[in-house]
Amino acid sequence: MTILDRYILSRFLYNFFSSFFILIVIFIFQGIWLFIDDLAGKGLGIVIIGKFIFYFIPTLIDKVLPLTVLLSSILTFGTFAENYEFAAMKASGISLQRGMRSLIVYVSFLGLVTFFFANNVIPKSEQKMFNLRRNIAKVKPAAAITEGVFSDFEGTGEGMNIKVDKKFGEQDRFLDNVIIHKKTKQGVNNTVIKAKEGELISSETSDIIQLVLKDGHYYEEP
Repeated sequence: MTILDRYILSRFLYNFFSSFFILIVIFIFQGIWLFIDDLAGKGLGIVIIGKFIFYFIPTLIDKVLPLTVLLSSILTFGTFAENYEFAAMKASGISLQRGMRSLIVYVSFLGLVTFFFANNVIPKSEQKMFNLRRNIAKVKPAAAITEGVFSDFEGTGEGMNIKVDKKFGEQDRFLDNVIIHKKTKQGVNNTVIKAKEGELISSETSDIIQLVLKDGHYYEEP
């Protein structure tokens, strides 16, 4: 590799990693807004949120890399043109294709790495993220319920809205002042359940979450 190739590649890599870091942070914040309902108000620890972001980052690589290459190319060659470095290369008998040789090799190698990454790493990362969200519901079922607002739950043929005033106890499994609105298959809300206390029971070996209500009333319209 000649001095010119090393110079162009080093300038490109500086812009490449700077642009990649900025874009990945922007996409992470955008992705957090997509999953804000799964994270906000659930009482999750920093470790769980950190794992979620760690598994989410690889899914952004295939979206961020094309923009990174485009932006770093514009910055690199724009700086060369502004500083008349292209004119100096042409005056020395170096064509544009010759000056871009090191970048062509680097981008080709980057494309192969990205293909392997998208084919092997991203599917596993999405699986890890899906399992993490499912395990949160198993280990801490109260994470699906937010205090003071109605939380939607869809079932087979029907759905329901659950509202609690307070969650407390181990893993927030105990509920205070529970209100449940059950919906029919047609989406009609004609059943209301109110209870002073409730308890969520779950198991890591089962996908079923049980809600035990105490001291309550059941209202149903004919």
